[in-house]
Amino acid sequence: MKRSVLLPIVVLFVLSAARPAVAAPAWGGNCLSCHDQLQMDSLQVAWEDTVADPDESGTGAPDRGPLKVFQAVQGQVKTLYAEVSWLGTDDTYAVQIKRFQFPGVESGGSLQFTEDCDWPGWGQESKYFTEPVIAYQWGTGPTTFAFEIEVLPGAGVDYYDLVFALAGMTSDTGELFYAEEHFYLQVDVAPPPGDINGDGDVNLADFDIFHMCLNGPDNPTVPTGCTPEYFDACDLRDDNDVDLDDFAEFTTYFTQ
Repeated sequence: MKRSVLLPIVVLFVLSAARPAVAAPAWGGNCLSCHDQLQMDSLQVAWEDTVADPDESGTGAPDRGPLKVFQAVQGQVKTLYAEVSWLGTDDTYAVQIKRFQFPGVESGGSLQFTEDCDWPGWGQESKYFTEPVIAYQWGTGPTTFAFEIEVLPGAGVDYYDLVFALAGMTSDTGELFYAEEHFYLQVDVAPPPGDINGDGDVNLADFDIFHMCLNGPDNPTVPTGCTPEYFDACDLRDDNDVDLDDFAEFTTYFTQ
């Protein structure tokens, strides 16, 4: 797995295991210069958190209307999912995540990056990350692609306009096809430690959740009435349990 440096975000790639077929990706930075057959229903953003239509007025960013949104907070690792569907038997394909060189659309945060691989072809190296370097084959390759975004503590609070793109070649005619879907990565301020419900303070509401998630030392089981998200938030010592050591730390953050 190649680690790609982003300021203020770092990108990692996690893909379902599969044996890649022998097929080259498109050449150059502009997919549509070669992949001119559009198959927009072949790629979808999957398992998003919500849908939003942020206000782009005054930013110069295009108004794309409502888009799917993955929500993350500063300091969090967030997984972004794309799914491939409806390809023909033995079609080859690769999935990319694009637009890391563009600013966010509301408060102007920017994402800088280093490519995860060098692409042959014309002109400058293209401004995107991609996995795999060569294409998978429909029927043997993965259909779900997961891109892990590590949002660093200093990441700008903003909506970031990103794109999943699918590029491939049909097996029967050799035509090159393309699909893409814009989406937002929404970065927000991390809640303070002990703020289990994420409302900006640490009070009795958080204590009630902590009480439900308390399960004792060396016990990673999420108790009934708790949720995996709340359990992780209550595990203040990051040792895969919620016990009295976590409670002692929780009391230091308690404000009312």
